[in-house]
Amino acid sequence: MHERPEVLTPTEARQGSARRLNYRVLTRSLLIAIVAAAALYALFYGGTSRVSTPDPAPTQTNAPGP
Repeated sequence: MHERPEVLTPTEARQGSARRLNYRVLTRSLLIAIVAAAALYALFYGGTSRVSTPDPAPTQTNAPGP
């Protein structure tokens, strides 16, 4: 015979976990993304490293001699 499935009220069906694991994962992921973005910004746009300050383009070229 078939058993009837348990019928939940809308409030019971929407109940979340009291431990809030999804919230923890989302919060930590966001913090890691912010730290990574700040590190990349500092690497490329801050300071005087070779990555952040490339060599200037040559302004004068010499023509080959005869």
